[in-house]
Amino acid sequence: MLSEAHRQRLIAVRCWEIYDLITRTFTVQPEFTSEFPDLAEQALITGALSLRTQIGQNRFLQIVEEYGFQEHELIVETYSYLLLNQALEIVIRADSLPHHQHDYRKHRLQHFPHHLHDEKGRIQSFTGRVEDFVAEIITRQLA
Repeated sequence: MLSEAHRQRLIAVRCWEIYDLITRTFTVQPEFTSEFPDLAEQALITGALSLRTQIGQNRFLQIVEEYGFQEHELIVETYSYLLLNQALEIVIRADSLPHHQHDYRKHRLQHFPHHLHDEKGRIQSFTGRVEDFVAEIITRQLA
């Protein structure tokens, strides 16, 4: 069983890994840098990280992750990753809700329940990793 201090350390590490990923990959507004410590502190209290930040001129990245623990590891139990346009409408999104078992070609999802909804709303296989969602944004030239 993990101590509360160990749990909080794992959540803090995860939060700052996400911060590093975002700030290394995108140009973010200065407010994100100044507000992120409060978001990380809230994650320590609630066991969930929730953020939205502008990336580029017309896009926003929204990340929501709920955490659990298995032995001595942090587990992302549920998540939602969204790329939004300037009107805050979804461009692409990925989540771990088990409501799809097949992609738009009728193939079984490779990493069920993880899946991505592309720009056309089609379901695609997805790994469930936030790093891969950011890579999708870059690969599709959406930011």
